[in-house]
Amino acid sequence: MIKKEPIQTYVPEKKYLPEIIGVSVSVSFCIGLMISPVDTNYEKLAIVSNTNYETIYIEKKDKIPIKVVVPKIDENAYGSRSYGHSIRKLSISEFRKFLKDKGFRNVDKADLYKLRRVWIAYNYESMLMNVHALTDFPVSMIYSFFIIEATSNGIETELWRLHANAGGVKHIKGHKYATYRTREVIRGRNKYIRAKFFATDDTEEGIKVWASVLNSKRYAKCKKQNYRMSSKIRLYESICRCIYVNGYHTDSDYKFRASLMAEFWNIKAAHFPKEEN
Repeated sequence: MIKKEPIQTYVPEKKYLPEIIGVSVSVSFCIGLMISPVDTNYEKLAIVSNTNYETIYIEKKDKIPIKVVVPKIDENAYGSRSYGHSIRKLSISEFRKFLKDKGFRNVDKADLYKLRRVWIAYNYESMLMNVHALTDFPVSMIYSFFIIEATSNGIETELWRLHANAGGVKHIKGHKYATYRTREVIRGRNKYIRAKFFATDDTEEGIKVWASVLNSKRYAKCKKQNYRMSSKIRLYESICRCIYVNGYHTDSDYKFRASLMAEFWNIKAAHFPKEEN
């Protein structure tokens, strides 16, 4: 390489795509080297399920195709809203046998509420992946919020089961609503009030409304946490705290939501039936 004059070139760390263009101007000039950054968002790495993906190619102005892997929307994910409700009367021994017969693993030592969440996670995973695809929030975070907002003791609430409201979304102008007694934390104290919540008969509509709330500008920075934190639980806490600070829920116990994020991956690894090759 012939060095003429110092040339300052901005190269983003670990983001470069070499492109060499030979330009013949005169015998005094040689080859010029240009480096263009690749639009790669490292914050989106990890914490996503290993299923339901497709590959697309985006052709940029320089005509070089860039491979992008994106989650697929599962059109068949919106089935029952009563998976937990349907097994609510089973005793723990009956429920363990029920799960074992379906191939679930390591269920002998888990308590009833944990086993219900295993059943919930398994049946709603595709739906939760759809919310992940629509919002770009980690599927484990979607699971955490779904457990808190749409279930009670591992059984679906009426707000979800009857009105397809998975995220505890309050009444939105132009939509139907249902009124329920709910707990709010006001000045550090629990207050029980009657509030109007968004309601619909259509699961897909309910999911899209929930996704639209998570996609509002106030939560945009919550999707940009440091995904390279050495501790996963610290990462989970940073996401849940960000959402709390920006007003999604009034309960300040964001660490509990973070613990449910970790639980999602533990449940999949320890309890889901083994997938056939």
